[in-house]
Amino acid sequence: MRTRLHRLAVLAVLVPVSAGRAGAESRGPVELAREIQGTVETIRGLRFVRPVPVEIVDDAKARAHFASRASKLWPREKLEHDQSALIQLGVLPAGVDILASLLDVLEEQAGGYYDPETGAFYVLDDIPPHTAPILMAHELTHALDDQHFQIDRLLSEGELTDDRSTALAAVLEGSGTLVQALYTAAELRAGRLPPDLIQQIQESEAGQARKLKAAPHYLQRALIAPYTLGPTFALRGDPLGGSSRSVSEDLNTLFRRPPSSTEQILHPEKYWSEESRDDPLPLELPALEGTLGEGWTLASRGRLGELNLAILTGAGVPDLGSAEAAEPRRWTNDAAAGIGGDVYHHYSGRDGEKVTVLATVWDREQDAREFVAGLLPVRGRRTFHALDRVVLVAGDAPEPARLAAAAMSGLRTGNE
Repeated sequence: MRTRLHRLAVLAVLVPVSAGRAGAESRGPVELAREIQGTVETIRGLRFVRPVPVEIVDDAKARAHFASRASKLWPREKLEHDQSALIQLGVLPAGVDILASLLDVLEEQAGGYYDPETGAFYVLDDIPPHTAPILMAHELTHALDDQHFQIDRLLSEGELTDDRSTALAAVLEGSGTLVQALYTAAELRAGRLPPDLIQQIQESEAGQARKLKAAPHYLQRALIAPYTLGPTFALRGDPLGGSSRSVSEDLNTLFRRPPSSTEQILHPEKYWSEESRDDPLPLELPALEGTLGEGWTLASRGRLGELNLAILTGAGVPDLGSAEAAEPRRWTNDAAAGIGGDVYHHYSGRDGEKVTVLATVWDREQDAREFVAGLLPVRGRRTFHALDRVVLVAGDAPEPARLAAAAMSGLRTGNE
């Protein structure tokens, strides 16, 4: 699966977490945005190149926006193949409709969204009035970053796989969330926060998060991890931000040289430390149509990365309302750690058969053994292990062992 899911949702503000200026409801969105813009520039350390239009929309228009973006970025046939691959591997539960689930969650959770295509941001008409300034600080940060670094260009650059797009989402939302947090702290110091606002948010539909909590773990991870892990990653793994380094300059570095994997988001030293930097191996699976037999075609491909491999080894989703959601270790486990690289192919047969092949290469043989030992059972999926390599074959493969052998022998790591 490529970047479609994240391009649909990554620029939406989910689950409002704080309030804004008392009396904010008495001003229009354009006036409010102008008031906040200078503060956002100061915090982020960049200047706006041009004004940012602000519009108020209702839930129906917001859902239509995301659905329209989906039809452009994720055609139905492609979506179905991606979904089938994730179900066969065990990343998604059987029977799920990932796009419908996504739209339901966004309808419940999104307080607003920034659209790089129009350069405007949109505020939902039913968010609590005192929350609007905080949401605007977040969205104006997206607009500011877009004006300097062209977000859609970053999202569509090269072979942007699912794993890399999640890592980029953590940069985008890390920037927005850090600015939002600093803005909120200033408002708190100034005494401009209503004392019962947190209770209001917790009692709201978004605060209760029924649809989000009912969504598959894969979707929860894709939507929430960038918000909770992005700030920690941008602060180089130090959530207290005790260093004298410039957060603004570090964010600029991340936009100029984005992380290439969720492994780096989960283990910040694997991005920030020159000694420990660990980019994923550019794995390439051989064409397996000939091994499968006549009538098979490659329908989809992608990379899972540590964040989603952890689903296969039993990692859940931390309590999204607690501080532990910002701790990388809560999103992964030992069995998924140490990934060198992964790639999967999803094949379709002439009679509707489906086969998915996932190949992984690990940093050490011990890491590969731990992954195999930690795998949760999935019906119709078989595991093949040799040294530092593990291949999973799922679905309707006529000869799984033969297919795995072809995948294992033809796998290229980019160094070969």
